[in-house]
Amino acid sequence: MSKQPRGVRLSAAQEDELRRRIGAGEKPYAAARAMGIGERSARRIRNAMLAQAAEKPPEAQRREQHDAAFYRRRSLSLARDLAKVELLAEHLAGMRGQTVQPPAWLLAASSGKRSRSVIGLLLSDVHAGEVVSADEILGLNAFDVEICRRRLRRLFAAACEIGPRWTVDCDNQGVLLTLGGDLVSGDIHEELRITNGLTAHEQVRFVVEEVTAGIRHLRETFGRVHVVSVPGNHGRVTVKPTAKLYARASYDTLAASMIADRFEDDKRVTFQIGASRDAVVPVLGHTVFVNHGDGMGTGGGQGFIGPLAPIVRGTKKVEAQQARAGRRPDLILHGHYHTSANPGNVLSNGSVPGYTEYGNGLRASLEPPMQWLFLLHERWKLRERVEIQLDEPAIPPLPRVRIPAEMGRAA
Repeated sequence: MSKQPRGVRLSAAQEDELRRRIGAGEKPYAAARAMGIGERSARRIRNAMLAQAAEKPPEAQRREQHDAAFYRRRSLSLARDLAKVELLAEHLAGMRGQTVQPPAWLLAASSGKRSRSVIGLLLSDVHAGEVVSADEILGLNAFDVEICRRRLRRLFAAACEIGPRWTVDCDNQGVLLTLGGDLVSGDIHEELRITNGLTAHEQVRFVVEEVTAGIRHLRETFGRVHVVSVPGNHGRVTVKPTAKLYARASYDTLAASMIADRFEDDKRVTFQIGASRDAVVPVLGHTVFVNHGDGMGTGGGQGFIGPLAPIVRGTKKVEAQQARAGRRPDLILHGHYHTSANPGNVLSNGSVPGYTEYGNGLRASLEPPMQWLFLLHERWKLRERVEIQLDEPAIPPLPRVRIPAEMGRAA
């Protein structure tokens, strides 16, 4: 093919074809020879393209070089890579292959026409050893070691009184007792170290004694008890939260292990105490997920909605994470927020102390001390639930003050 004479301008079609060839990586002289044009024209077009590319941002260059189909393929490839990375992360974190050894009665086949059930008791945020001064919150609440003891005994007594009423039409298998963390007040804040009524070790001993007595009460009433323990933030032995050794370096785990020692020879009481901050419990064909609440990936609440918004956000994140691991939870149990709520398949626990100076500083809702009691049914899942109030409802007394008689007298 003869070359194009010097001085003859390229047509628009020739220039477009030359740009396409050079843009595809073909050398200018090779493109010129194939098209039968002068190499000088090819070099001129190549130089113009380089100058134009230098003036454009990388995003514009990529848009010109790649079409929509390229980016669709790229998106699918990245999605597959991300799924592989998430699966690897789950393996490394110990999510898959986590050892769960529930007692046989939680998994046994149906015994006949009567459907099976399990009574559940969520015990969290006990804060044993903390002292709440009534004077500091205008008499709205008070809390100390003896009040804590009284409230815990009221909780176990209520479970043993209400639970049998729920199971008259069921083949009840036993009790699922969930120790949801913050069993002790701990020493994580300077003000707690100053005002706590018990040292951390005394707090652990107190919890062990009271929960052991409560388990015996549950065992005598319902026959069998399975205890699941997860750590809370107040039970940690470090000043700041840690990612590693979270459960093993916790007073909550220590208390649960000491309680387990008390029932070492009793096959009617079993324990699930792991090294994770979470627990997964299969119950009657359903999956129960337990976390204290500080490990759901959200912070505290704000505004009038309070902590309910982070509770819902956090449990949705838990559902998504566990679904990717192939075990979407049917029921999520947690505490931490000291707010009793039941948004969907979630039981968010109240607290044993109730209203405190911290909540008063936030102008939080005045919620009485409460804990969840529920019935998990083989067919109907979460069939019954009730918030056990740990004190008799009463109007708090007005603070006693001295004022001049004329100021206090009605007109």
